[in-house]
Amino acid sequence: MRKSLTYKILAAVLAVSAVNVFVPHNMLAYDITSDNTTISTETINDNVYGNGHNFTINGGTINGDVYGVGNDNYDEAASGGNVTISGDATVSGNDFLGIANVYGGYTTNGNAEYNTVNISDGVTISGSSGIASVYGGYSENGNVEYNTVNISDKAIVRGRVYGGYTIDGNAEYNTINISSGTIGGGSTNVISGAHTINGNDEYNIVNISGGTIGTSDRSALVYGGYSQSGSANNNIVNISGGTVTGNICCGYVYDHGTANENNIIISGSADITNANLLGYGGYGTNATGNTLIIDGWSGSTQLVNSFNDINFNNVKWQNGKTVLTITAGFENDLTNTKINLNSIAGGSNIKVGESMTLIDSNIDLTNEVIGEKNKNFTAGVAREGLGSTNVENGKVTFNVNSVKLSSQAVSAAQTLAASAAFVNQGTDLISDSLDTISRDDNYGVKTFAAVHGNRSKYDVADDIKINGWSTIVGVGNADKFDNGSELSWGVFYENGSGNYRTYNSFNNEFFRGDGSMVYNGGGIAARYENKNGVYTEASLRAGMLKNELDNAMRDVNGSYGYETESAYYGAHIGVGKIISLSDSSDLDIYGKFFHTYTDGDSVTIAGDKFDFDSITSDRLRVGAQITSNKENKFSTYYGLAYEYEFNGDADMTAQGLRADTQSLQGSSVMAEIGFNYQPTPDSPWSFDLNMRGYTGERQGGSFNVQATYTF
Repeated sequence: MRKSLTYKILAAVLAVSAVNVFVPHNMLAYDITSDNTTISTETINDNVYGNGHNFTINGGTINGDVYGVGNDNYDEAASGGNVTISGDATVSGNDFLGIANVYGGYTTNGNAEYNTVNISDGVTISGSSGIASVYGGYSENGNVEYNTVNISDKAIVRGRVYGGYTIDGNAEYNTINISSGTIGGGSTNVISGAHTINGNDEYNIVNISGGTIGTSDRSALVYGGYSQSGSANNNIVNISGGTVTGNICCGYVYDHGTANENNIIISGSADITNANLLGYGGYGTNATGNTLIIDGWSGSTQLVNSFNDINFNNVKWQNGKTVLTITAGFENDLTNTKINLNSIAGGSNIKVGESMTLIDSNIDLTNEVIGEKNKNFTAGVAREGLGSTNVENGKVTFNVNSVKLSSQAVSAAQTLAASAAFVNQGTDLISDSLDTISRDDNYGVKTFAAVHGNRSKYDVADDIKINGWSTIVGVGNADKFDNGSELSWGVFYENGSGNYRTYNSFNNEFFRGDGSMVYNGGGIAARYENKNGVYTEASLRAGMLKNELDNAMRDVNGSYGYETESAYYGAHIGVGKIISLSDSSDLDIYGKFFHTYTDGDSVTIAGDKFDFDSITSDRLRVGAQITSNKENKFSTYYGLAYEYEFNGDADMTAQGLRADTQSLQGSSVMAEIGFNYQPTPDSPWSFDLNMRGYTGERQGGSFNVQATYTF
C-alpha cells in the first residue's frame, strides 16, 4: 500500500514540531499577589507569575515568560490560571534563549486543568529565536484537561498554540478559539488542540472563525490532536472563517497508534485555498471514522487525503455549480473514502433534473467513492426527495430525481386547522352565554362570566387533539316589553388558551412537538324573543390568535419551532322556538349558523418559507333541548344536536410546494346535559353547569360553568 510523498513530508514536519523547548524556571520573578491585577505600560525583565490569580497585562513589554499558574512546587496541580494579555502588549521571552512562552497553567508532575489564556488587542508573542508558544495547560508528567486558549483582535503569535501539552500524560477536552489575529512567522507554526508525546489525545477542539493561520513562506500545521506514540481520537477541527495555509489534520499519531472518529468541519467563509486536508496521519496508524464535513460551504483546497468519509451537509443548492474543488491532489488520495450527500440547505429551490458537482478534482475517481448511488435526501425541513450520484472524469455529481413535500412539513397545516377549530369553540361559549342570561326571569343590568373546558379530537389527515380553556366575561341587559317580548344583549371580552401535540419523524427518529394557542378578543351579542317563544339571536366577535409550536420540525442541524399570529373575525345567527310542554318544562327547537374567518400568516423555518392560507369555517347546527323542573331552584335540561362543517379547509405551501388540504369538514353529533341553579325566585344570582359529548368529525367532551348577576 502506498505511503504518499505527502505522508512523508507531513510526518517529518510534525516530528520536528513535536519537540518542545523546555524553558528553565527563572528564579527572578514578577509575582501577582491579588486577583484582577493589571500590568500596563511597563517593561518587566522577568517571568510573570499569576500563581492562580486572575490578572491582565494591558500594554508594556514582558522580557520573560507569562504563567497563569506556575511556581517552584512543580509536583502540585496547575489549576484555575486565568491570564489576559491585551492592549498592544509584547511578550518576548527570555533574552538569553530567545524564546517567548505563555502558559495558562504550568506544572512538572501534576495535572494542568481548567486554565485559560486570552490574547487580544494587537498583542505580539514573539521570541528572538523565532520560537513562541502559547499553552492553555502544560505538564511534563501529568494530564492536561479542560484548558482553553482564546485569540482575537489582531493578536500575533509567531509560533505555536496548544490547548494542552503533556509528555507522559493524557490530553482531553482542551479547546483553542481563534476569531482574529495571525498565527505565523515563526520557525514552526503549529495549532494543536492537544499534543502528547506518550499519552492519548481525546475530545479536543480547535475552532477557527477568523484570522490568518500560516503565511506564504511559512505554512502552518493545524490538528485536533497529535500524539507521537499514543492515540488521537474524537478530536475536532472546526474552520468557519479566516485563512489557513498549510496542513490541517484532525488526528495524527506519529508511530503505530489509533486515530479514530476525528472530524474536520469546513463551513462559513473559511478560506482553505492553500491548505491540505488530512483525516489522519502517521506510520502504521489504525484509523476509522475520520470524517470531513462540508457544512454549507463551497470553495477549493489543494488536497484531500486519508478520510474514511466525506459528508456534504446543508449544501446551498445551485444548479450546475460545484461544492468542493481539489486542485493538487495525488492519485489514490480518496481510495477507501466514501462520499455522502446528507442534506441540502433550507431555502433551496431545488427542482427535478437539476444537478450539482460535489467534488471536482484533478485526479481519477472510481465508483467506489460513492457511499450510496441512489439516496434519499432532505432539503431544509420542507422538502425531501431521491437523487443519484455519478462519478466521471474526476467529478462526483449529484442528480435530483424526485422532490416532494416532507411529511413533517405537512403537519404544519394540521396545526393551522387546530387553531381554527379552537377559535370556533369560542363561538359556542358566546351562544351559551346568551341562553343563560335569558334563562332566568330577572330583568335589568346583568354581568356574566363563563368558563369552558374541552378535550376534543378532530378527524383530519392525522387526528388533532386539543385540550383547552375558554373564558368570557361581559355586561349586558335583559328587558321585557309590554307586548310580552324580551330582549337580552351583552358586550364581552373573550380569552382562550389551549395545547396540542404533533408527532413527526426525521432520519427514522420519531419526535413530539408541543403546541399552544392563545386568543384574545371581544364582541357583542343579542337575543330577541317574542311572546310566542320564537327567538332570534346573533353575535359579532373579533380578536387575535397566537399559535406557537416547539420542536415542530427537524433537520441535520437540530430542531425548530415557529410562531404565527393572525386576526380572527366571527359571527353567528340563530333562530328557534320555545314550546311549553307543561308548567314545569318546555322544548327549545333551534338552528344556528356559525361563521369564523382566521387570517393567514407566513413564517420561515430553517430557511424554508411556509405560507399559511386563511381559513373560513361555516357550521350549521340544528337541535332540540328540553328543560324540566323550571319552578325549582334546580332546573335540568337535556339536548341533542347535529352539526355540519361546510368548509374548515387549512391550506399551506412550503417552499413553493402545496400541502394536501387539512379539512375540518364533516358531520358531528352533540349530546348535552345541563343544570341551572337560582337560589330564590328573587335572587340576582343564577348559575349554570353544562356538559357535552361529541362524536363524528369532532370527538370528545366539554363543560361550561357560568354565573350571572342582575342588578
